Amino acid sequence: MLVIGLVLYAVGAFQLGTGPSSTPAGVRVALLVAIAAADTFRSTYPAAALTVGAVLTAIDLALGPTVPVWLVLSDLVYAAVLYGRPRVSRAVCYSTGAAVVVLTAAAYVGWQDGRAAAAAGIVLALFFTTPVWWALAIRRHQEVAAAERARAESMRALAEADRAAAVAHERNRMARDLHDVIASHLSAIAIQSEAALSRGTTGTDPTLDNVLTAIRAGSVAALDEMRSMIDLLRAESDPDDPGAPLRLSDLDMLIVGARAAGSAVEASVATNPDTLTSVVDHATYRIAQESITNAVKHAPRQKISITIQQDADAVRLRVHNPIPRGPGDEPSAASGGQGLRNMTERAQLLGGRLHAGATQDCWIVDSVLPLESRGASE
Repeated sequence: MLVIGLVLYAVGAFQLGTGPSSTPAGVRVALLVAIAAADTFRSTYPAAALTVGAVLTAIDLALGPTVPVWLVLSDLVYAAVLYGRPRVSRAVCYSTGAAVVVLTAAAYVGWQDGRAAAAAGIVLALFFTTPVWWALAIRRHQEVAAAERARAESMRALAEADRAAAVAHERNRMARDLHDVIASHLSAIAIQSEAALSRGTTGTDPTLDNVLTAIRAGSVAALDEMRSMIDLLRAESDPDDPGAPLRLSDLDMLIVGARAAGSAVEASVATNPDTLTSVVDHATYRIAQESITNAVKHAPRQKISITIQQDADAVRLRVHNPIPRGPGDEPSAASGGQGLRNMTERAQLLGGRLHAGATQDCWIVDSVLPLESRGASE
């Protein structure tokens, strides 16, 4: 704009009026340089640049309007509408309309010529409305494009969320199937082979003992691997769910395995899944699992009684079975093992308590787990 204005000044084609100008050329050039300097900030500070440009244009109008200054003003109007904030853009649109009316009225008052004032009004209207219309068209296009990009991003995020949900659902389904179908069978094999080994077959048939030992070891190892896979699947799909499939709803699997091993099982479960947290549910299941396993191992073919009751503030579990009297079947065999320590630590971590020991001719496991546990999750 500055170069174009200087060229117009050089060739003398810069005046908007018809009469000769008495303003020194240096003043004209200074005004042009000043408004051109303001124009360099049209995209970063559009409102401030237009304000400075309007003041300089008013000075130019008082000295006699010139084409270069008004061309720069039109560019400032365009930039203010395009780059300004929505409120600034609207204000510029209204202000240019008001400026056309005021300048047309001023022309009529000064010239006392209706036709000349009307012609000036038309020129002014075209001069201001053209950059405003062009800037509004571009701004509207940019806003539509931005809205489309935002919509596309929203759709992408929604699709990603749906994909993640589908993956998590599939992982949960796989983990549930592994637990319900395969892990339950492996548990039954482990319990039954352990029961067979504990029936006193050791020494009577070494080949059979070796086979049963291998079956027991293989099933336990496979069960550990299967549970690791289940934990991995559920951890990646729901990191906040501590072993969701291993709950009291799965207690029937343990009961079936114990009965298959020759133990009579009597169970009474009275809990409310809606108020029972997953952590307490899982811990109760684990304690029951260890208690049943110990009963099958150390009291084979004996009756196992299981009572699980939920009251207002805790879940209470009792597992008891008769103590058989015979070589290797003393209650102390179960009392000092890692399983008992694990059960005790599990209860203590949740703010509960557990007692396991012999009472007359019965082995009893009692645990109390508060519904509002103070411990961390598994």
